[in-house]
Amino acid sequence: MGIGFAMIGRKIGQEIKKFVSLVFEARKDDNRNAMLFNSAGDDSVPLDDERLVLVKTDGTGKYVAVGVLAQSQGAKPGEKIFYGRNQDGGIVSKLSFLNDGTIKLEGEKDFIKKIKGESGMEIEKSLTVKVKGDITFEGTSDTTHKTSGKFTKKGATIEISGDTELILKSIGTAGWCPNGVPNCFITGAPHGGPAMGITGLKGG
Repeated sequence: MGIGFAMIGRKIGQEIKKFVSLVFEARKDDNRNAMLFNSAGDDSVPLDDERLVLVKTDGTGKYVAVGVLAQSQGAKPGEKIFYGRNQDGGIVSKLSFLNDGTIKLEGEKDFIKKIKGESGMEIEKSLTVKVKGDITFEGTSDTTHKTSGKFTKKGATIEISGDTELILKSIGTAGWCPNGVPNCFITGAPHGGPAMGITGLKGG
C-alpha cells in the first residue's frame, strides 16, 4: 500500500469497535472517515475539535489518522508525559517520566491497582505516606511487618484485637507493665498483668 498526500482535518466524531474509525471534517461540509493508527500498545482516542494529521492511502482514496496536534504538558527534552482528559479537555490524570529520574503519578479520583501475581517494592531511602482518610489492609493470609530498627505506632486510640489469641513475644503476662513498674507508687494498684485484666498473653 503506497502513501499519498497528507492533510489536516478537524475531528468531529468516532466509531469504536475492534478498531477506531474517526470522522473528520476536511473542509466545511466535507466530512470523511479515517482509521486511527496509534503506537503499538497505545489505546488513545482524540477529543472532538482536535486537529488530526491524515494521510491518504494511495489507490484507495481512503485516509488514515497518524497523529494529533497536542498541547504541551510541560515535558522537557528527554521527558515523557502520559495524560488522560475529560470531555472538556481538562487534565484528570497524569504520569510523568522526568529527566532527573523522577516518576510522578497524579490523579483527580481513585487509584486502582490490580495484580494477579506478586507485587514487590524496594526503596533505598525513606517512604512517607500521608492519608487524610482511613487506611485499611485486608488479606486472607498472614501479614508481617519487619524492621531492624524501632517500630512505632501512634494514635489517639489504638485497638488490637484477635479472634483467638493475642501473642506478644517479648515478656510474659505477669511482667507486662505498660507504665514500666508493676504497681502504682501511691495506691499500690497493679499496672499490668492478670490483675488488670491482661490475660492470655504468651511471652517468649
